[in-house]
Amino acid sequence: MSSTTADDGTAEAETDTNGETDTETDTLTLVEAVRDALYTELSLDERVMILGEDVGENGGVFRATAELVDEFSAERVVDTPLAESGIVGTGIGLALSGLRPVAELQFMGFSYPAFDQLVSHAARLRSRSNGQYSVPMVIRMPYGGGIRAPEHHSESKEAFFVHEPGLK
Repeated sequence: MSSTTADDGTAEAETDTNGETDTETDTLTLVEAVRDALYTELSLDERVMILGEDVGENGGVFRATAELVDEFSAERVVDTPLAESGIVGTGIGLALSGLRPVAELQFMGFSYPAFDQLVSHAARLRSRSNGQYSVPMVIRMPYGGGIRAPEHHSESKEAFFVHEPGLK
């Protein structure tokens, strides 16, 4: 299902998976839209998997992965230790081996240990290998204010990543 963003920040569904226009519009919160997108991709492509802290049994920090482990198994929705560099490094290896990982970090403020993996490996492997390898992975990390959280939960450091050649 594709969607657009309404004025209030919620997602409004426009078309179903067959490309046909719905007669009724669904309104989703951001977390519901993320979960719907993850569910859709897991359903459509067996290479897609999610890995991160508490993404399985606990359903992720905002419950965006709630119940996905029940639907798709612990082999595709993988709980990891609290080790951001390890999560991203493992995601890079999985992507290089043909999978499509979605590596989830609980908050962007915790991404600093994984920064080297991102800029030195994920971003450069395509150019370093003259296009022989790519790293088709998603890193999902919530950021920004609005949840009244401590300092490491509210940082918005996306500029670090969007200005790095090789990262999208």
